[in-house]
Amino acid sequence: MEIILYLIIFIMGTVFGSFSTLAIYRIPQKKNITNERSFCPNCKHKLGFFDLIPVWSYILLGGKCRYCGKKISKSYFLIETLMGFTSLGIFISLVPTITSITVESLTEYLYLMIFATTLVIIAGIDRNNKQINKPIILVGSLVGFVHIIYLYIINQISVISIYKYVIYFAIVCILAIFTNRNKLFKYKYLLEILMICIYMNMFIVYEVFLITAVLTMISLTASVIIRKRNIKIDQSDILAEKDIKLDIPIAFYLCISNIIAMLIQGIPIINL
Repeated sequence: MEIILYLIIFIMGTVFGSFSTLAIYRIPQKKNITNERSFCPNCKHKLGFFDLIPVWSYILLGGKCRYCGKKISKSYFLIETLMGFTSLGIFISLVPTITSITVESLTEYLYLMIFATTLVIIAGIDRNNKQINKPIILVGSLVGFVHIIYLYIINQISVISIYKYVIYFAIVCILAIFTNRNKLFKYKYLLEILMICIYMNMFIVYEVFLITAVLTMISLTASVIIRKRNIKIDQSDILAEKDIKLDIPIAFYLCISNIIAMLIQGIPIINL
């Protein structure tokens, strides 16, 4: 019985992952992410039901489009798989046994999956387009606000937790407005990274954020080393580049590291 339940939870995670891949592709192009049917980016053919089964469609089709034979990016398969395991990890951390399933635990699971999905979308857009999508951060923050009000109503948190959330949310909004009005500001990208860090700290415990920071630093260091080796230039030249912040998608490494940290920690993640 538990195996079947865990399989269902994994599949649910892959569905979140499938939506994430769609959003990563369409949001930068300002395309509709809810009403328009999925299509092949190469031949534009509308995809059928059996083309859209997360993970399995990629495997069964050999990583190629059924209609034009063009190879499908491995990122689709990787993101769907990552979200499947993320879903499983979050669920197990909240529901150690089947008998401990409650409405509250399922609500926490849904919220954390939405949170993880926003991180994946932010990471994917930054990796592909070297930009941070602030509306996704704001939408995630609003979802979090509804969630924390819900917790207050059912008496699981104090009003102090709401005040803390409001302060964090206000800072995120101020940074969003400031970076939008100062598009040529020298440190715009770094301020957007700060937005993401604050967004994360709204709901994860400090241990998870610490692990996130360590993993991010390791990832960035490895990225710089690999980049140096690929383009065959000195470390001093890399550090001297004016636009190095645009060449290395920091938000990508930060968000993915946060998801991995959540799975590593394996404890209640909400910081109330």
